Amino acid sequence: MNGQEQGQLIFKKVALSEKKMLFREIASDKMQIAVKGALQEDVFHLIAVQTEKDEALLCHHTADSKGITTAQKVIVNFAFKSERYFIQTELYFEAGWAVLKIDTDLFQLQRRANARIDIPAKYDAVFILSSHGGRSYFLECRVKDVSAGGFKMELMGAQPELKIGDHVKGTLRLGVRRPMEFVVDVRFAQSKEENGVTKQIAGVQFIGIDHLMESRLLSLMMDLQRELFLKYPQKK
Repeated sequence: MNGQEQGQLIFKKVALSEKKMLFREIASDKMQIAVKGALQEDVFHLIAVQTEKDEALLCHHTADSKGITTAQKVIVNFAFKSERYFIQTELYFEAGWAVLKIDTDLFQLQRRANARIDIPAKYDAVFILSSHGGRSYFLECRVKDVSAGGFKMELMGAQPELKIGDHVKGTLRLGVRRPMEFVVDVRFAQSKEENGVTKQIAGVQFIGIDHLMESRLLSLMMDLQRELFLKYPQKK
C-alpha cells in the first residue's frame, strides 16, 4: 500500500522488526489463527508452531482445517495483546506442515469506530435493496463507503422512504466478489431533491454478525482496501 496518507485507513502496515517479533511470539504461544482461503467460503483455523528464517510460519491443522490440502492464496488474521493483525499471503503444504509465507506485509487493524473505505465513483459497489417494511423491491443503491460494521448508500427516488431504526434486507456486491446477503439497521437517513429527483442517503449497520462473519468481513475489507489502492493510486 506504500504507506499513502489517508485519514480513514482501516489497516496500518506493521514495521518489519515488529512483524518478525509478532510471528515468533504467536509460534511460541502455539496460537490459533484464522484463515480465509480463496478456494473456500468458510474461515478455517491453523495452529502456529514455529517460524523458519522469518519467511515461513509452520502450522498444524485443527479439526476444521484437516480437509484443506490444496495450496492457495489466503488472508490470515490473529489477535495479539488485544490488537488484531492481518496478512495476505500464500498457504502450501510440505513435509506434514501447513506452511504460510510471512515474507509479505503485515497489517494491524485500526480500531477507530469511523474507520471506513471510501468507494470511488467509478468502482462497482452496490447494495440491492430487496425488502423494506414488509414489501419486496429490487433497487440498486450505490455504496459510497464501507467498513466491517456497515456502509453508506445512495438511493435514487422517494420510495421506500428510509428512516432511522428501519431494518432493510438486501445483497451487497463489491466489485467482482460474490454478493453477500445482509439485514441492516438504518442509523442515519437524509433525503434531498436535486433537479426534481429525490435522493436518499442512508448509513446502515450490519445486524446479526457472528465471530466468523466478522472475520470474513474484516478480511474482505483488507482485500478491498488493497484493490482500491492499486486501481486508484493517490495523487501526490
